[in-house]
Amino acid sequence: MKLKPLNLSSIQFKFRWNVFVFPLILLLLLLLSYYAPTRTQQVKLTSSYPATVCPAIGNKISSIAALTNSKIGRRSIDGRSKNLSSGKSSVIALVNDALLVEGNSGTALTFANSGWKSVVPCSVSNGEQWFVGGSGALTSKSILYIVNSGFSESIVDIEIYTPNGQLEPKNIAVAQNSTKKISIDSLVPGEEMIVIAVKTKAGRVSSYLFDERKKGLKSLGADFVAPVATASKQVTVAGISGLTDKLISQNNSVSHTLRLLIPGSIDANVDVTINSNDGNFIPEGLSQFDVKSQKVINIPLTFAPINQPFSIIIDSDQPILASVLTELTFGKSKEIAWATGADELHKWSINLTGSRPTLTFSGDKINVQISASGVNGKKIEQKVSGSDFVVWRAPVGLNRLQITVKNNGIAGGVIFMPEVGSIGSSTIPMNNGANLETAAEPISDAGVISRG
Repeated sequence: MKLKPLNLSSIQFKFRWNVFVFPLILLLLLLLSYYAPTRTQQVKLTSSYPATVCPAIGNKISSIAALTNSKIGRRSIDGRSKNLSSGKSSVIALVNDALLVEGNSGTALTFANSGWKSVVPCSVSNGEQWFVGGSGALTSKSILYIVNSGFSESIVDIEIYTPNGQLEPKNIAVAQNSTKKISIDSLVPGEEMIVIAVKTKAGRVSSYLFDERKKGLKSLGADFVAPVATASKQVTVAGISGLTDKLISQNNSVSHTLRLLIPGSIDANVDVTINSNDGNFIPEGLSQFDVKSQKVINIPLTFAPINQPFSIIIDSDQPILASVLTELTFGKSKEIAWATGADELHKWSINLTGSRPTLTFSGDKINVQISASGVNGKKIEQKVSGSDFVVWRAPVGLNRLQITVKNNGIAGGVIFMPEVGSIGSSTIPMNNGANLETAAEPISDAGVISRG
């Protein structure tokens, strides 16, 4: 057999081709791995404000929702409408149905009037809302409004606390895009002192407590109890009303009652400090006193100022909830106002619809900028500074109001009081209806092309 001679040039070519190609492929793979997006690069962060809900009292009570801008989308929560649409006005009449307001940086308000005045920030629930106020006593006509703004059924637990402790929670279903109204006297008949928590188990829910009092046909006043998100070891009730100017009269009177609850299982040691333009002090008996857990208590603030606004700061070694009930008499008429805990203030904007409120600020060091437009069209710019407690009275009726804080540790309140002896008082904390939320949105699954 004759052997074929070897083709050395062919072998050499193949060898050289392999030497060239394999490193090239390896290099390309390395480059792809290096420049391929990682998992962290495949996530886009988006920020937005969630929609808020403005409650309607119904029962032919005159109420409005005040938005900071007419272009903000809104829709009625009535089981039919699903689309948000802007309107020609920033003020919307509320009859029977709550209003869903498109998420924005401002805070919408609900105003209600019927011989009394009641104001509350429109808000969104973070899954838990506490109401430190209300009553189930004989004179109470209080209503708990649970608003489901989503398009599926919601489930909530209602926890109720009394001076005797916590009651058995009640599980409530709320139909999609609707409001459930629950009379407080059906939950706790005859109970004067209560705290209520609404905890969402499924769905999107915002809740409101409207505290109305009557004796027969005679009104004893009404006000919303603004919700708070959670208990804290320090609570500032920033704006509490007193009689001032022409309201100071022998025919008029005012009294204040502090309501406290330790929602946890451990008793607390508590200090209460009162701040006003006259300085700050701890009333007798309110220094280092014990509060039993899960039992609601009322404390008359007999040493509180009556002829000026003030704030209180509650310091506790356990998370605590607090509010102040102000009971006013104007001649033969009566009114109530609930002041609740205020969050730390940063930036806050609202539509006051021509109101002339008193603004109060509480903090060790206070430095804020007030920007507003008056009903006369005049722009108002005012710097407010001081320590402990500062009051600013609006010189004219205001529409758009914006508060900008220059330092940390400040809480604020808004007090609505009549100019003369007519009825109508309410207080709200300077709490944002909604805070900016950030969500991570995946772009693609980088794991398909990279193990990184």
